[in-house]
Amino acid sequence: MNIWKVIRRCAGVVVLFGLYMIAEMIVMIPTIATKGKASTGLVALVFAIVFGSLIYLLATTYQYYLKRDPEGFGPHAPTRETWQFMGKMVLTLALIQGFSGIAISLHWTAESQNQDALMQVLQQAPLTMVLIAVVGAPPVEELLFRGLLMHSFGSLKDKRRLWAVSIISSVVFGLMHAGPSEPLNMLVYIAMGAVFTMTYVKTKDIRYSIALHFLNNFIALML
Repeated sequence: MNIWKVIRRCAGVVVLFGLYMIAEMIVMIPTIATKGKASTGLVALVFAIVFGSLIYLLATTYQYYLKRDPEGFGPHAPTRETWQFMGKMVLTLALIQGFSGIAISLHWTAESQNQDALMQVLQQAPLTMVLIAVVGAPPVEELLFRGLLMHSFGSLKDKRRLWAVSIISSVVFGLMHAGPSEPLNMLVYIAMGAVFTMTYVKTKDIRYSIALHFLNNFIALML
């Protein structure tokens, strides 16, 4: 693939990630404006419009990429092998979360700034936070980091390129959730990103990595 095309596509992913950040802020406006007294209906409506539009934009762009370079990626009916693989990935995520919990309890690291910020917002605006973290983030982040970023580097038929792109996807995901100032937390998020990436590469269906991401965020927010 032409290097300039790769640069343009990656720049597009950066712009779309910026829109994601803006979408989160917009969804918070009703809660902030009413000092936490916004009605459930208003919060849900704003979220549905803002994140619905963003997900539609990302999904449309992703489908465009797949039409150009399909390579077997797209909807696939689950098989017994798929469910077995998904079970292993759920267990892997549980081990990663367990390690993170132990590391925090032993004071090897503090709670990640990302998680701490989520908990603070959850206390002030529980519905808004649940909608963003559990409903909005999984499809948006999977479409960004797996669907668009991985397909920005050309054909994934080449195994060396696939490995390189998988590593990039996982590392970028980790860096977007925890910076170098908290290395252990960053490694935890990179490991999570690797699980989502492996799921996408194995199943070639982004719905499975979205489902895993949803499960991970739901458990992390509820615990």
